[in-house]
Order: sequence, then C-alpha cells, then structure tokens
Amino acid sequence: MENWLEKVYERINEKFEAEHLPKILSLVRQPSIAGTGEGIEKCANMVLDMLNDIGCVDGHLEHYVHSPVVSAKLMSEKPGAPTLVVYGMYDVQPPEPLEEWKVPPYDGAIIDFPPYGECVVSRGIANSKGPLVCFFNTVKTIKEELGYFPLNLWFVIEGEEEMGSESLIPFTAKHANELNKCLGVYLLSARQDENGKPFTTLGNKGILYFEMEAKGAEWGGPSKLDIHGSNAAWISNPIWRLVNALGTMRDNDDNILIDGFYDEVASLDEMDEYYTERMAEVLDEDMYLNKRFYATRFIHGKPGRDALRDLLWKPTLNIDGIWGGYIGPATKTIVPYHATCKVDVRLVPNMRPERTLELIRKHLDRHGYSDIILTRRQGTPYSKVNADSSLAKACISAMEMSGYPENTVWPIFPGSGPAYLFTDPPVNLPLVDYSLGIHGQIHAPNEYFTVKGLRENELSVAAVLWNLCRVIEEEGVKK
Repeated sequence: MENWLEKVYERINEKFEAEHLPKILSLVRQPSIAGTGEGIEKCANMVLDMLNDIGCVDGHLEHYVHSPVVSAKLMSEKPGAPTLVVYGMYDVQPPEPLEEWKVPPYDGAIIDFPPYGECVVSRGIANSKGPLVCFFNTVKTIKEELGYFPLNLWFVIEGEEEMGSESLIPFTAKHANELNKCLGVYLLSARQDENGKPFTTLGNKGILYFEMEAKGAEWGGPSKLDIHGSNAAWISNPIWRLVNALGTMRDNDDNILIDGFYDEVASLDEMDEYYTERMAEVLDEDMYLNKRFYATRFIHGKPGRDALRDLLWKPTLNIDGIWGGYIGPATKTIVPYHATCKVDVRLVPNMRPERTLELIRKHLDRHGYSDIILTRRQGTPYSKVNADSSLAKACISAMEMSGYPENTVWPIFPGSGPAYLFTDPPVNLPLVDYSLGIHGQIHAPNEYFTVKGLRENELSVAAVLWNLCRVIEEEGVKK
C-alpha cells in the first residue's frame, strides 16, 4: 500500500495556521445551543457548507424532533471502497455563567492559557466543533495530496447530543439497512489527557437521568403553597421528605441499597480485564486529583487501581442538584410545599435504563415513599465493542505510532452518549474513537483546546485513516 501519510502530515503542517485554524474558529464563533435552539439552524447550514466544500454529495438536513441531522456522503474514486460512517455533533452547552469566562464565549479567542500555553478558548472548541472541523480539514488535505479519497465517508452530524440525541433515534432507524452495510462508525473527538497520554475508547456507559419531586400529600406537608416556618412543629416538610427518601437509596459507604440494582451488572471478559490492567499500570493519580478534579482523594481513600476499576465498571447513583424552599440572601422562614432533585445513574453492561427506573420506583414504594414523583428525562443504554474490528485496529495502531508514551485503550468510557444507536441492533456497527488534542473544561466556563493540540488532532486523524486503509488491504474488511 502506498505510504502517503508523511506527505499528508507535511501538507497539514503547511496549511494549518493560515487555512485550517480560521475554519475551526469560524464554527465555534457561531452559537448553537441545543437546549434553547439558539443558532442551531444557522450552524447546521454552516456544517453543510463545509461538507460541500470538501466534495460531498447528497448533503442535506433531516428534521425529526429538535435540531436537524446533517447528512452528506463523500464518494471515493476507488472502485469497491468500503464506507466509513463519521459521527459528530455541532450543538453545544449553554455558556453560563458568563462572568467566569476569561474571554467572551463565542469570540473564538486565542490566548495564553496557563499552564497549557496558546489555546483557543471558546464554547464548543473541545466538545466538539474543534474535532469536527479538524476532520473536514484532514479529509480535504488527503484529497488534495492524493488526487482522490481512498474510502467512502458518510457524515452524520447531529445537533442534539447535549439533550439526548432524540433525532438520531429516527435517523438511525430510517437508514438502518444502509448503515449496517458500512465498515464502522468513527466518533469525532479528542482523546488525550492533561499530561498528554492518548487513549482509544471501545464503548461508554449508559445513563438514566430523572427527577424526584416531593409534594405535600396524604403523608403530610403543605400541598398548595409555602407556609410560615413556625408550622414545622405540626406540619411536615417536603424537603425532609425528599432527603429521607434519598437516604434510603445509599448507605454511608456509598453502596446502593436498591434491591436488584446490581443483578444485571455483567462480569468482565478477558478483553475487559486486559485493558483495565493496562490502564491501571500507567494511571497518574496526581493528574486526576490535582489537575482535573481538585480533590484530595478518591472515594473512601481507595488507591488509584481500585478507584479506576470502580470508574469503569461500577454503576453510580448521583445527585446532580437539589432545591426547594427559599434560598435567597434574606431571612425567610417557611415550610415549602415541594422539593425536587435531579439524579443520574451511570449504567454499565448489561444494565438498561427502563429496568433501572423500575427498580428505583419499587424501592421507594417499598419504603413508604410512593408519593415521590419520578420523571424520566433521559435514558441512554451503554455501548460496547470489541478490539478486533478494522476500525478499532486502525485507531489503536494510530495511537501507538503517535509518539506519546503510556497510551491506553479504555474498554469502556465513564461518560455517556448515543453510540448504542449505531452499535446495537439493527445497525450493529463498531463505534470507536481516537484522536489527539489536549483540551478541557468541557461544559464549564473557559472551555479550551491547545492550538498545538488542534494541529495534532488533524495529524492523528490522518493516521487513523491511513491505518484503516492499511488494515483493510492486509486483512480485508472487518466490521
């Protein structure tokens, strides 16, 4: 096979600062907040224009629930070339609190950002507009260098990832038969930690997100309005009701007490154990605790090896927020009539959101809290693939030739996303991601991506595509 990789590296390095970086900045300067709809349609059309610019055909927007899915295909001039699905997102989280940003969140500013040096600081630069445009830039560079593109690419770029990917559900159902014939799904991202260690992911945890609400009812408590705080002597408080209900769900050692909660948790297979141990061998506890979490220790003071195993393979029951009553600056004594909390459960193989919510409902009922209202907001199953697909081999090979030591393969990633829509029936494709780029503060003020990292993201994408072509030629097409 022709080794065109070094030539593409040279071309990317020549073009990056003057041509590629301005394209990246143009997209992050366009707001596209999934939850409010701000700028969504305009941003989707900007993405479509970029896809047309690299030579895609059949580019269009498909509208389903909220934001449109951008779909376009790049057809290879090489007869019999397989098709790789490229999945990304153009939506972002809201930028608030605005006062904590060093620069306005949509300026696409390049500033010195200690300790990482020159960075783009902007909402969406890391999650995930930076990697999105980096991929476009790389594809165009390969086409210009070779005079053709060696694979077919089907771009599926959504605008609802930050709110549950509702439109991706009917999209994948509609196109399932055609998607199933593809090679795999390459997720656009940047997988490199603050110390420079790159990683490849072979799956992710699922999530169940729901609200719990306590109101005055037959158990007691005011049911229509807040009442004077002196009445706490003879009228119950819904906030205490909610807190007590939550208290039945976990013990002081952070064990989840819901009957049957752990019953469906799958045992680790040989691949899981192998990659988990590889990760443990190079784990940098100090990087996580001091650079990322600003925490003094892991839960119960566990050593990093044990904490890592929990991170990967243990389900969670997490309170995201809780509120009720008066929280203003003045003094105000009341018994509120309702209280609410938001909870997320991270689901490991083989847990399913529907079953987990059912167990939580039964637990509350059994403990006398049938009045607690549960409102499901999101339910996304886990996703998991093997390391033997052509795409996984290509990503791992590209990572190992990156020049960065102590690279790792995450057999499952603790975050959540819509990967299951591609990996589960009826689509049944492997979904894998790897690319370089030091970045951080995703979902927070001052989201950043190093300028060096953006350049290296493009170089690493080129390495993935070259290795994928090599694996296909050497071994044939393997899903």
